[in-house]
Amino acid sequence: MVRILILDIGNGMNKGNLALLYSTINTISKFIPDAEYYLMYYGESGSHSNLKLGETSLVGEINPKKPLKTILSVVYLFKCLILGVLKRIGINIPISKTSKLYEYYRCDCVVMIGGDTMTASGKYGVNILTPLINIYYAVALGRPTVLYGETIGNYNTFIKNIADPVFNRVSLIIVREDLSKQYLVQNNISTPKVAITADLAFTLSPASKKRALDILSQEGIEILDRPIIGINASRLIQKYIGGNIHKSEEKLDDILARTIDTLLEKLDVNILLVPHVFEPGPITDDRTAIGEIYLKVKNKSRVSVITGEYSPQELKAIIGLCDLFVGARMHATIASTSMLVPTVGLAYSPKMYGIIGEMLGQQKYIVDIKNINYDKLLNTILEAWENQTSIKADLEKRMPIVKDRAWLSGKYVKELIDHHEN
Repeated sequence: MVRILILDIGNGMNKGNLALLYSTINTISKFIPDAEYYLMYYGESGSHSNLKLGETSLVGEINPKKPLKTILSVVYLFKCLILGVLKRIGINIPISKTSKLYEYYRCDCVVMIGGDTMTASGKYGVNILTPLINIYYAVALGRPTVLYGETIGNYNTFIKNIADPVFNRVSLIIVREDLSKQYLVQNNISTPKVAITADLAFTLSPASKKRALDILSQEGIEILDRPIIGINASRLIQKYIGGNIHKSEEKLDDILARTIDTLLEKLDVNILLVPHVFEPGPITDDRTAIGEIYLKVKNKSRVSVITGEYSPQELKAIIGLCDLFVGARMHATIASTSMLVPTVGLAYSPKMYGIIGEMLGQQKYIVDIKNINYDKLLNTILEAWENQTSIKADLEKRMPIVKDRAWLSGKYVKELIDHHEN
Protein backbone atom coordinates (compact mmCIF):
# COMPACT_ATOMS: atom_id res chain seq x y z
CA MET A 1 0.00 0.00 0.00
CA VAL A 2 1.40 3.36 -1.05
CA ARG A 3 0.65 6.12 1.45
CA ILE A 4 0.57 9.68 0.13
CA LEU A 5 0.46 12.78 2.29
CA ILE A 6 -1.25 15.73 0.58
CA LEU A 7 -0.40 19.22 1.79
CA ASP A 8 -3.27 21.46 0.76
CA ILE A 9 -2.76 25.21 1.06
CA GLY A 10 -6.43 26.04 1.08
CA ASN A 11 -9.82 24.70 2.09
CA GLY A 12 -13.03 23.45 0.61
CA MET A 13 -14.84 26.78 0.76
CA ASN A 14 -12.69 27.73 -2.22
CA LYS A 15 -14.12 25.45 -4.89
CA GLY A 16 -11.09 25.88 -7.12
CA ASN A 17 -8.93 24.57 -4.32
CA LEU A 18 -11.36 21.71 -3.71
CA ALA A 19 -11.31 20.91 -7.44
CA LEU A 20 -7.52 20.57 -7.14
CA LEU A 21 -7.87 18.19 -4.21
CA TYR A 22 -10.31 15.91 -6.03
CA SER A 23 -8.21 16.06 -9.19
CA THR A 24 -4.96 15.35 -7.35
CA ILE A 25 -6.39 12.15 -5.94
CA ASN A 26 -7.95 11.16 -9.26
CA THR A 27 -4.81 11.73 -11.32
CA ILE A 28 -2.56 9.85 -8.90
CA SER A 29 -5.05 7.02 -8.33
CA LYS A 30 -5.21 6.39 -12.07
CA PHE A 31 -1.59 5.20 -11.91
CA ILE A 32 -1.51 4.01 -8.27
CA PRO A 33 -4.99 2.50 -7.77
CA ASP A 34 -4.28 1.22 -4.25
CA ALA A 35 -2.87 4.51 -2.93
CA GLU A 36 -4.01 5.66 0.50
CA TYR A 37 -4.20 9.39 1.20
CA TYR A 38 -3.88 11.59 4.24
CA LEU A 39 -4.61 15.32 4.07
CA MET A 40 -3.07 18.27 5.87
CA TYR A 41 -4.87 21.51 5.08
CA TYR A 42 -4.38 25.21 5.82
CA GLY A 43 -6.53 26.86 8.49
CA GLU A 44 -9.26 25.46 10.67
CA SER A 45 -12.11 24.84 8.23
CA GLY A 46 -11.15 21.42 6.85
CA SER A 47 -11.33 20.03 3.36
CA HIS A 48 -15.14 20.09 2.96
CA SER A 49 -14.87 17.14 0.60
CA ASN A 50 -16.82 13.89 0.63
CA LEU A 51 -13.63 11.86 0.30
CA LYS A 52 -13.61 10.75 3.95
CA LEU A 53 -9.87 11.25 4.23
CA GLY A 54 -7.89 11.22 7.43
CA GLU A 55 -7.02 14.87 7.84
CA THR A 56 -5.64 17.53 10.13
CA SER A 57 -4.31 21.08 9.85
CA LEU A 58 -0.82 21.78 8.53
CA VAL A 59 2.07 21.54 10.96
CA GLY A 60 3.66 24.86 10.06
CA GLU A 61 2.32 28.37 9.66
CA ILE A 62 4.49 31.45 9.23
CA ASN A 63 2.35 34.39 10.22
CA PRO A 64 3.55 37.65 11.86
CA LYS A 65 0.16 37.85 13.59
CA LYS A 66 0.74 34.43 15.19
CA PRO A 67 4.24 34.67 16.70
CA LEU A 68 3.92 31.55 18.87
CA LYS A 69 2.70 29.46 15.94
CA THR A 70 5.55 30.81 13.83
CA ILE A 71 8.16 29.97 16.48
CA LEU A 72 6.79 26.44 16.89
CA SER A 73 6.85 25.99 13.13
CA VAL A 74 10.56 26.86 13.06
CA VAL A 75 11.21 24.52 16.00
CA TYR A 76 9.60 21.67 14.02
CA LEU A 77 11.88 22.51 11.11
CA PHE A 78 15.00 22.19 13.28
CA LYS A 79 13.68 18.88 14.59
CA CYS A 80 13.22 17.60 11.02
CA LEU A 81 16.72 18.75 10.07
CA ILE A 82 18.26 16.95 13.04
CA LEU A 83 16.32 13.74 12.36
CA GLY A 84 17.30 13.93 8.69
CA VAL A 85 21.01 14.29 9.50
CA LEU A 86 20.89 11.39 11.94
CA LYS A 87 19.16 9.21 9.37
CA ARG A 88 21.86 9.90 6.79
CA ILE A 89 24.52 8.65 9.19
CA GLY A 90 22.56 5.49 9.95
CA ILE A 91 20.69 6.53 13.09
CA ASN A 92 16.97 6.18 12.40
CA ILE A 93 14.90 7.63 15.23
CA PRO A 94 11.19 6.86 14.83
CA ILE A 95 8.66 9.62 15.28
CA SER A 96 5.92 9.12 17.85
CA LYS A 97 2.37 8.52 16.62
CA THR A 98 1.31 11.48 18.73
CA SER A 99 3.72 13.85 16.97
CA LYS A 100 2.41 16.35 14.43
CA LEU A 101 5.21 15.10 12.17
CA TYR A 102 4.08 11.47 12.27
CA GLU A 103 2.27 11.57 8.90
CA TYR A 104 5.47 12.85 7.28
CA TYR A 105 7.38 9.99 8.86
CA ARG A 106 5.13 7.14 7.72
CA CYS A 107 4.17 8.31 4.20
CA ASP A 108 5.80 7.15 0.96
CA CYS A 109 5.48 10.50 -0.77
CA VAL A 110 4.51 14.08 0.09
CA VAL A 111 2.51 16.05 -2.48
CA MET A 112 1.97 19.80 -2.16
CA ILE A 113 -1.04 21.30 -3.96
CA GLY A 114 -2.41 24.83 -4.03
CA GLY A 115 -2.37 26.23 -7.57
CA ASP A 116 -0.80 29.66 -7.23
CA THR A 117 0.00 29.57 -3.51
CA MET A 118 3.65 28.92 -4.43
CA THR A 119 3.88 32.20 -6.28
CA ALA A 120 4.30 35.65 -4.75
CA SER A 121 2.02 37.24 -7.34
CA GLY A 122 -1.56 37.97 -6.53
CA LYS A 123 -2.67 38.02 -2.90
CA TYR A 124 -0.11 35.78 -1.25
CA GLY A 125 3.11 37.79 -0.71
CA VAL A 126 5.10 36.52 2.30
CA ASN A 127 2.36 33.94 2.97
CA ILE A 128 4.32 31.73 0.59
CA LEU A 129 6.54 30.97 3.60
CA THR A 130 3.80 28.70 4.98
CA PRO A 131 3.80 26.23 2.06
CA LEU A 132 7.58 26.45 1.85
CA ILE A 133 8.18 25.44 5.46
CA ASN A 134 5.64 22.60 5.28
CA ILE A 135 7.24 21.11 2.19
CA TYR A 136 10.67 21.57 3.71
CA TYR A 137 9.73 19.33 6.65
CA ALA A 138 9.40 16.51 4.11
CA VAL A 139 12.66 17.44 2.38
CA ALA A 140 14.55 17.50 5.68
CA LEU A 141 13.14 14.10 6.67
CA GLY A 142 14.21 12.63 3.33
CA ARG A 143 10.72 11.90 2.02
CA PRO A 144 10.07 12.01 -1.75
CA THR A 145 8.43 15.39 -2.27
CA VAL A 146 6.41 16.81 -5.15
CA LEU A 147 5.13 20.27 -5.99
CA TYR A 148 2.03 19.19 -7.88
CA GLY A 149 0.54 21.35 -10.61
CA GLU A 150 1.87 24.65 -9.27
CA THR A 151 2.43 28.17 -10.53
CA ILE A 152 5.87 29.37 -9.44
CA GLY A 153 7.71 32.69 -9.58
CA ASN A 154 7.40 36.47 -9.18
CA TYR A 155 9.42 36.58 -5.95
CA ASN A 156 11.25 39.50 -4.42
CA THR A 157 14.85 38.91 -3.40
CA PHE A 158 14.00 37.92 0.16
CA ILE A 159 11.45 35.29 -0.87
CA LYS A 160 13.60 34.08 -3.76
CA ASN A 161 16.53 33.38 -1.41
CA ILE A 162 14.23 31.17 0.67
CA ALA A 163 12.22 29.55 -2.12
CA ASP A 164 14.99 28.57 -4.54
CA PRO A 165 16.89 26.33 -2.08
CA VAL A 166 13.61 24.52 -1.33
CA PHE A 167 12.90 24.05 -5.03
CA ASN A 168 16.40 22.66 -5.51
CA ARG A 169 15.80 20.02 -2.85
CA VAL A 170 12.34 18.69 -3.69
CA SER A 171 12.18 15.50 -5.73
CA LEU A 172 9.83 16.63 -8.47
CA ILE A 173 8.30 19.91 -9.60
CA ILE A 174 5.23 19.75 -11.82
CA VAL A 175 4.13 23.16 -13.07
CA ARG A 176 0.94 24.01 -14.91
CA GLU A 177 2.20 26.58 -17.42
CA ASP A 178 5.36 27.56 -19.29
CA LEU A 179 5.91 30.79 -17.32
CA SER A 180 6.71 28.76 -14.21
CA LYS A 181 9.11 26.51 -16.12
CA GLN A 182 10.87 29.60 -17.46
CA TYR A 183 11.38 30.87 -13.91
CA LEU A 184 12.93 27.58 -12.82
CA VAL A 185 15.25 27.44 -15.83
CA GLN A 186 16.32 31.08 -15.51
CA ASN A 187 17.15 30.58 -11.83
CA ASN A 188 19.08 27.33 -12.35
CA ILE A 189 16.75 25.19 -10.28
CA SER A 190 18.45 21.82 -10.57
CA THR A 191 15.71 19.52 -9.33
CA PRO A 192 16.20 16.17 -11.14
CA LYS A 193 12.82 16.46 -12.80
CA VAL A 194 10.81 19.52 -13.73
CA ALA A 195 7.72 18.86 -15.84
CA ILE A 196 5.08 21.04 -17.45
CA THR A 197 1.68 19.40 -17.53
CA ALA A 198 -1.59 21.31 -17.07
CA ASP A 199 -3.86 22.39 -14.26
CA LEU A 200 -5.23 19.26 -12.63
CA ALA A 201 -8.79 20.62 -12.52
CA PHE A 202 -9.11 20.20 -16.29
CA THR A 203 -9.63 16.50 -15.49
CA LEU A 204 -12.45 17.09 -12.99
CA SER A 205 -15.68 15.44 -14.13
CA PRO A 206 -18.73 17.69 -13.89
CA ALA A 207 -21.96 16.70 -12.24
CA SER A 208 -24.71 15.67 -14.63
CA LYS A 209 -26.66 18.20 -16.65
CA LYS A 210 -29.75 17.02 -14.80
CA ARG A 211 -28.13 17.93 -11.49
CA ALA A 212 -27.26 21.39 -12.82
CA LEU A 213 -30.86 21.92 -13.94
CA ASP A 214 -32.13 20.68 -10.58
CA ILE A 215 -29.95 23.25 -8.81
CA LEU A 216 -31.32 26.06 -10.97
CA SER A 217 -34.82 24.86 -10.17
CA GLN A 218 -34.05 24.79 -6.45
CA GLU A 219 -32.70 28.32 -6.71
CA GLY A 220 -35.86 29.44 -8.50
CA ILE A 221 -33.91 30.33 -11.64
CA GLU A 222 -35.56 30.01 -15.05
CA ILE A 223 -33.14 31.16 -17.74
CA LEU A 224 -33.15 28.48 -20.42
CA ASP A 225 -35.47 30.46 -22.70
CA ARG A 226 -32.48 32.47 -23.99
CA PRO A 227 -28.73 31.97 -24.42
CA ILE A 228 -26.87 32.40 -21.13
CA ILE A 229 -23.84 34.53 -20.30
CA GLY A 230 -22.35 33.43 -17.01
CA ILE A 231 -20.30 35.84 -14.92
CA ASN A 232 -18.07 35.13 -11.94
CA ALA A 233 -16.72 38.03 -9.89
CA SER A 234 -14.39 38.46 -6.94
CA ARG A 235 -13.88 41.46 -4.66
CA LEU A 236 -10.36 40.23 -4.02
CA ILE A 237 -9.10 41.46 -7.38
CA GLN A 238 -10.57 44.96 -7.07
CA LYS A 239 -7.33 46.27 -5.59
CA TYR A 240 -5.42 45.45 -8.77
CA ILE A 241 -7.41 47.83 -10.99
CA GLY A 242 -4.98 50.47 -12.19
CA GLY A 243 -2.23 48.67 -10.27
CA ASN A 244 -3.53 50.10 -6.98
CA ILE A 245 -7.00 50.45 -5.52
CA HIS A 246 -6.45 54.15 -4.85
CA LYS A 247 -5.69 54.79 -8.54
CA SER A 248 -8.91 53.12 -9.64
CA GLU A 249 -11.44 55.50 -11.18
CA GLU A 250 -14.17 52.87 -11.24
CA LYS A 251 -14.80 49.80 -9.13
CA LEU A 252 -15.02 46.43 -10.79
CA ASP A 253 -18.61 45.91 -9.68
CA ASP A 254 -19.57 49.21 -11.37
CA ILE A 255 -17.81 48.13 -14.58
CA LEU A 256 -19.49 44.73 -14.56
CA ALA A 257 -22.93 46.16 -13.75
CA ARG A 258 -22.69 48.64 -16.64
CA THR A 259 -21.45 45.88 -18.91
CA ILE A 260 -24.34 43.61 -17.97
CA ASP A 261 -26.89 46.35 -18.69
CA THR A 262 -25.36 46.95 -22.10
CA LEU A 263 -25.22 43.24 -22.93
CA LEU A 264 -28.91 42.95 -22.09
CA GLU A 265 -29.66 45.88 -24.40
CA LYS A 266 -27.59 44.54 -27.30
CA LEU A 267 -28.12 40.79 -27.00
CA ASP A 268 -31.13 38.57 -26.43
CA VAL A 269 -29.54 36.76 -23.47
CA ASN A 270 -29.96 35.99 -19.80
CA ILE A 271 -27.21 36.67 -17.28
CA LEU A 272 -26.25 34.14 -14.59
CA LEU A 273 -23.99 35.31 -11.74
CA VAL A 274 -21.96 32.37 -10.42
CA PRO A 275 -19.82 32.38 -7.24
CA HIS A 276 -16.83 30.03 -7.04
CA VAL A 277 -15.34 30.85 -3.61
CA PHE A 278 -17.47 30.78 -0.46
CA GLU A 279 -14.94 31.57 2.26
CA PRO A 280 -16.60 33.75 4.93
CA GLY A 281 -15.75 37.42 4.71
CA PRO A 282 -16.71 40.49 2.69
CA ILE A 283 -13.71 40.14 0.38
CA THR A 284 -13.33 36.39 0.06
CA ASP A 285 -16.95 35.28 -0.50
CA ASP A 286 -17.84 35.69 -4.18
CA ARG A 287 -21.51 35.99 -3.25
CA THR A 288 -20.71 39.38 -1.75
CA ALA A 289 -19.17 40.54 -5.02
CA ILE A 290 -21.97 39.29 -7.25
CA GLY A 291 -24.57 40.63 -4.81
CA GLU A 292 -23.11 44.12 -5.16
CA ILE A 293 -23.12 43.79 -8.94
CA TYR A 294 -26.74 42.64 -8.94
CA LEU A 295 -27.80 45.64 -6.86
CA LYS A 296 -26.25 48.01 -9.40
CA VAL A 297 -27.74 46.36 -12.51
CA LYS A 298 -30.69 48.34 -13.82
CA ASN A 299 -32.43 45.56 -15.75
CA LYS A 300 -32.69 42.83 -13.13
CA SER A 301 -35.48 40.89 -14.82
CA ARG A 302 -33.00 38.87 -16.91
CA VAL A 303 -30.27 38.54 -14.29
CA SER A 304 -30.14 35.55 -11.93
CA VAL A 305 -27.84 34.82 -9.00
CA ILE A 306 -26.59 31.50 -7.63
CA THR A 307 -26.82 31.91 -3.84
CA GLY A 308 -26.23 28.39 -2.50
CA GLU A 309 -22.90 26.67 -1.94
CA TYR A 310 -22.19 23.77 -4.28
CA SER A 311 -19.40 21.33 -5.04
CA PRO A 312 -16.84 22.08 -7.77
CA GLN A 313 -18.41 19.33 -9.88
CA GLU A 314 -21.84 20.93 -9.55
CA LEU A 315 -20.52 24.40 -10.30
CA LYS A 316 -18.73 23.05 -13.35
CA ALA A 317 -21.99 21.56 -14.62
CA ILE A 318 -23.81 24.85 -14.04
CA ILE A 319 -21.11 26.80 -15.86
CA GLY A 320 -21.36 24.26 -18.68
CA LEU A 321 -24.94 25.43 -19.32
CA CYS A 322 -23.64 28.85 -20.35
CA ASP A 323 -23.08 29.94 -23.94
CA LEU A 324 -20.32 32.34 -22.85
CA PHE A 325 -18.58 32.85 -19.53
CA VAL A 326 -16.71 35.75 -17.92
CA GLY A 327 -14.53 34.71 -15.01
CA ALA A 328 -12.40 36.43 -12.39
CA ARG A 329 -11.51 33.21 -10.55
CA MET A 330 -8.93 31.04 -12.25
CA HIS A 331 -10.72 27.77 -11.65
CA ALA A 332 -14.07 29.15 -12.71
CA THR A 333 -12.49 29.77 -16.13
CA ILE A 334 -10.86 26.33 -16.09
CA ALA A 335 -14.32 24.89 -15.47
CA SER A 336 -15.80 26.88 -18.36
CA THR A 337 -13.08 26.20 -20.92
CA SER A 338 -12.97 22.50 -20.09
CA MET A 339 -16.73 22.47 -20.77
CA LEU A 340 -15.94 24.10 -24.15
CA VAL A 341 -17.66 27.35 -23.18
CA PRO A 342 -16.11 30.45 -24.84
CA THR A 343 -14.53 32.39 -21.99
CA VAL A 344 -13.34 35.90 -21.16
CA GLY A 345 -10.83 35.83 -18.33
CA LEU A 346 -10.13 38.72 -15.94
CA ALA A 347 -6.42 38.44 -15.13
CA TYR A 348 -4.76 39.80 -12.01
CA SER A 349 -1.66 37.56 -12.23
CA PRO A 350 0.35 35.71 -14.91
CA LYS A 351 -1.46 32.42 -14.29
CA MET A 352 -4.47 33.44 -16.41
CA TYR A 353 -2.18 34.30 -19.32
CA GLY A 354 -0.19 31.09 -18.95
CA ILE A 355 -3.14 28.70 -18.68
CA ILE A 356 -6.15 30.22 -20.46
CA GLY A 357 -4.07 32.46 -22.71
CA GLU A 358 -1.06 30.48 -23.86
CA MET A 359 -2.05 26.86 -23.23
CA LEU A 360 -5.59 27.24 -24.58
CA GLY A 361 -4.80 29.91 -27.18
CA GLN A 362 -7.31 32.39 -25.78
CA GLN A 363 -4.97 35.38 -25.28
CA LYS A 364 -7.22 37.86 -27.07
CA TYR A 365 -10.06 37.09 -24.68
CA ILE A 366 -8.15 37.96 -21.51
CA VAL A 367 -8.65 41.39 -19.95
CA ASP A 368 -5.88 42.56 -17.61
CA ILE A 369 -7.43 43.81 -14.38
CA LYS A 370 -4.75 46.49 -14.13
CA ASN A 371 -6.03 48.11 -17.31
CA ILE A 372 -9.68 47.16 -17.22
CA ASN A 373 -12.43 49.61 -18.07
CA TYR A 374 -15.99 49.40 -19.28
CA ASP A 375 -15.22 49.77 -22.99
CA LYS A 376 -12.41 47.22 -22.99
CA LEU A 377 -14.42 44.60 -21.12
CA LEU A 378 -17.58 45.12 -23.15
CA ASN A 379 -15.78 44.98 -26.50
CA THR A 380 -13.90 41.82 -25.50
CA ILE A 381 -17.12 40.10 -24.45
CA LEU A 382 -18.90 41.15 -27.64
CA GLU A 383 -16.00 39.91 -29.76
CA ALA A 384 -16.07 36.56 -27.97
CA TRP A 385 -19.84 36.43 -28.47
CA GLU A 386 -19.43 36.98 -32.21
CA ASN A 387 -16.75 34.28 -32.40
CA GLN A 388 -18.45 31.63 -30.26
CA THR A 389 -18.39 28.97 -32.94
CA SER A 390 -14.69 29.27 -33.75
CA ILE A 391 -13.70 29.56 -30.07
CA LYS A 392 -15.64 26.44 -29.18
CA ALA A 393 -14.09 24.55 -32.10
CA ASP A 394 -10.62 25.63 -30.99
CA LEU A 395 -11.26 24.56 -27.39
CA GLU A 396 -12.65 21.25 -28.60
CA LYS A 397 -9.43 20.62 -30.51
CA ARG A 398 -7.11 21.62 -27.68
CA MET A 399 -8.90 20.17 -24.67
CA PRO A 400 -8.07 16.47 -25.15
CA ILE A 401 -4.37 17.38 -25.34
CA VAL A 402 -4.56 19.57 -22.23
CA LYS A 403 -6.42 16.90 -20.25
CA ASP A 404 -3.89 14.25 -21.30
CA ARG A 405 -1.13 16.52 -20.04
CA ALA A 406 -2.88 16.95 -16.71
CA TRP A 407 -3.27 13.18 -16.30
CA LEU A 408 0.49 12.81 -16.85
CA SER A 409 1.06 14.42 -13.46
CA GLY A 410 -0.07 11.21 -11.77
CA LYS A 411 2.26 9.14 -13.95
CA TYR A 412 5.23 11.24 -12.86
CA VAL A 413 4.37 10.68 -9.19
CA LYS A 414 4.22 6.91 -9.73
CA GLU A 415 7.61 6.97 -11.45
CA LEU A 416 9.07 8.91 -8.53
CA ILE A 417 7.75 6.48 -5.94
CA ASP A 418 8.90 3.47 -7.98
CA HIS A 419 12.38 4.98 -8.29
CA HIS A 420 12.55 5.71 -4.56
CA GLU A 421 11.49 2.16 -3.66
CA ASN A 422 14.20 0.73 -5.88
